Amino acid sequence: MSSPDHALHFGDTTIDLAGRRLWRAGEEQALEPKAFGVLALLVGDPGRVFTRDEILDAVWGHRHITPGVLNRIVTLLRHALGEDAHHPRLLHTLHGVGYRFDMPVIAGPPTTEPAGAAAEVHADANTDARRRTAPAVLWYAVLLVAAGAVGAAWWWSTRSTANAVHLDPSPPKVAAAAAPPTLVVMPLKPIGEGDSVRIIADGLGEELICSLAQVQGLRVIARDSTQLATDASADPATLVQRLGITHALEGNLQQAGQSLRVRLRLVDARGGGALWTKDFDRDASEVLLLQREIAETVAGSLALRLGLTTPPSRSGDAEFLRRYHMARALVSLRDLPPETSTERAEREFRVLLRERPDDARAHAGLALALEIRAQRRPTLAATLREEAIREATLAQHLDATLAEPYFVLAANACIADEWERCLALQERALRVNPSNAEMAYGMTLSLARLGYLDRAEARARDLQARDPLGRNGGFMLARVLDTQGRHDEAHRLLEPLPAYAAYARWFNAVWRKDYASALRIAKVDIDGSNHPDAYAKQLAPGYIATSEALIDPSRWPRAITEIDAYEKTTGMGNFSRVLAPDAPANAASLIDDLNQVRQRGYSTWDLLLWTKDLAYLRRDPAFQRFLRDNGILAYWRAHGFPTQCRAQGDGAVCE
Repeated sequence: MSSPDHALHFGDTTIDLAGRRLWRAGEEQALEPKAFGVLALLVGDPGRVFTRDEILDAVWGHRHITPGVLNRIVTLLRHALGEDAHHPRLLHTLHGVGYRFDMPVIAGPPTTEPAGAAAEVHADANTDARRRTAPAVLWYAVLLVAAGAVGAAWWWSTRSTANAVHLDPSPPKVAAAAAPPTLVVMPLKPIGEGDSVRIIADGLGEELICSLAQVQGLRVIARDSTQLATDASADPATLVQRLGITHALEGNLQQAGQSLRVRLRLVDARGGGALWTKDFDRDASEVLLLQREIAETVAGSLALRLGLTTPPSRSGDAEFLRRYHMARALVSLRDLPPETSTERAEREFRVLLRERPDDARAHAGLALALEIRAQRRPTLAATLREEAIREATLAQHLDATLAEPYFVLAANACIADEWERCLALQERALRVNPSNAEMAYGMTLSLARLGYLDRAEARARDLQARDPLGRNGGFMLARVLDTQGRHDEAHRLLEPLPAYAAYARWFNAVWRKDYASALRIAKVDIDGSNHPDAYAKQLAPGYIATSEALIDPSRWPRAITEIDAYEKTTGMGNFSRVLAPDAPANAASLIDDLNQVRQRGYSTWDLLLWTKDLAYLRRDPAFQRFLRDNGILAYWRAHGFPTQCRAQGDGAVCE
C-alpha cells in the first residue's frame, strides 16, 4: 500500500508528514526522528489527549524510558513550533496525564502557492492530494511512527502566530538562515591549591571549546577572544556586547587525587537566567568522555545535534594530564620566542610518549611542535617535517577525532603544492574543531594563495565571527581585503590591533597613500620595543627609509641600501622592496622570493603576489611559470578560475 503525501499548514508553520520535516517562519526546523514521531502522532488526531504511556508505546515501542526523555522531546517540539510552555497555543501538557495538540481554526488555503524547497517534496498536480482528510493523516502518522528516519535538530528563530490550517504537499519558502546560537566558554575557575588543578582547568576549558564547536548549529567563540574579553570583564552584558554571544558556559574544576569534578552553569546571556546547573564527575583518565558528556548536555539543552565522533575513553592519570596540558600550552605560548617555547614543548611530549607510547594526543602535540619549529628553522625544516608527518599520521591512526594531525598533514600538503589534498585536510581539521583560529587562519590563507580571494574573504569573516577580539580574525580579514584593494575597510580592522600587525598596518597606509602614517608606524611600531618579531629591529631601518622615499622619491637610493643590508645580513627578504621604482624590472626575482615565503608556510607575505596594487607582478612572464610550476594553474583548470583571472592560451590573465 502506498502512503499518501501530506503537509499541514497553519500560520507560518508547515508540517510535512511525508518528508518528516517541519518549517516555521520560512526555515526548516529539523527534528530528531523520535521527536517527529511524537509530533506526527499528536497532529494525526488533534484534540485528543495521548497519555505518556501511549506515546512511549507508539513511538519507542515500549515503556522502559525514563520520564526525562519524553520531557526533553516535548521541549524540542516546543522550540521548533515557537511555543511558550507557560502559554501554549498548540502543544498542551495535561499534568499527570499526557499531551494534546490543538489545531488552529481552519481559515482556508492561502492565496499563493509556497515555493523554495518544492522540488524536495513529491507534489502531485492532482488536486485530490489537497483534500485528504484527518483520518488519512492519522493513518499516515501511524506509518511514520513505525517507520523512523534519520533527522537533525536545530532551532533559532522568532515565535510564530497561527491563524489557518490546510493540507498541501508543497513546503513553504525557505528564507535565509538566521544567525546560530553563539556560546562563550568562560575560563574554568580552579578550586584547590597548587598549579596542577589550574593547568588542568585551563587545558580542559580550551578542549571544551573544541568539543562544543562540533555541535551542529552552534557557533563557539575562539579561545583568544574569550580570554581577552574575560580579562577585561566577566560581566555578561559586556560579553554580549563585545562577543555577540547568546549563551555562556561558566563554572569551576575541582581535583581530588584522580577524581575531577566540573560544576557548570549554562546561562542565557541576553536574559541573564541560568538554563541549568550541573556537576560532572569523572576519573582523570576519562577526561575525553567528560568533555563529550558536557557537550551532549549543552547540545540537548539548546535543541542542537551533537556532531562528535566517539573518542578513546582513557587518557592517562591526573599527573600525566597536567603535563600534557602544560606542554600543549607551550605550543601556543606568546610570552617566549616560538623557537624556545616549541623546543620545550617538543622535549616534554617526547618524555610523555616514552611513558605512554600509544597516547594519541601526545603524538599530535609533538607533530604540531615539530611543524612550528620547521616553519622557524628553514635549515632543519626537511628533517623536522619528515618526523612531524610520521607523528601526525600515527596520531590520526590512534584517534581520528583530533584536529592537529589534519592540520600538520595539510600544512605539508600545501607546501608540496598538493592543493586538493591540502584543502581537503584543512576542511577536515575545521570540521573537527571549527573554533580553532589557527586552523581557520590556515584554510583562509590557502584559498587566498590559490587566488580565490572571494572564498578567502568568506572564510575570514567566519573566523572573525568566532574570534572577534583575537589576533587571527580581524587580521586575516584585513589582509584579504587589502589584497583585494579594499584598503579603507582593511584599515578599520587593522587600526585597533597591537604591535604584531605593524607590517600589515604599514602596507595599508602605503596603499592608502598615507605616507606620513606609514613613517610613524615604521618608527613607533616596527622599531618600537613591543614588536614580537625578533627581526623587527633589523627590518625597521628599511621601512623607515622606504617611508621617507615615498614622501621624497630622491631618498630611494638610501632606502635600497637599507633593504640590501638587511637581506645580506639575515638571508631573508624585506618586502618593502616591491614598492621601489625598479621593482617592475625585478619582478621575476620578487616572485621567486615571495614563493619561497609561501613554501616556508609561516607568513602572509606571499599574498603580495595577488595584491591589486601590484599588478606588475602578475603581468610578468615569471608569474605564468609560478602558476604552472606550483600546480595552481592545473588546480584552476580542474576546479574553476578565480573571479579576477581567466584562461588565456596555455596560461592565465589575472587583473
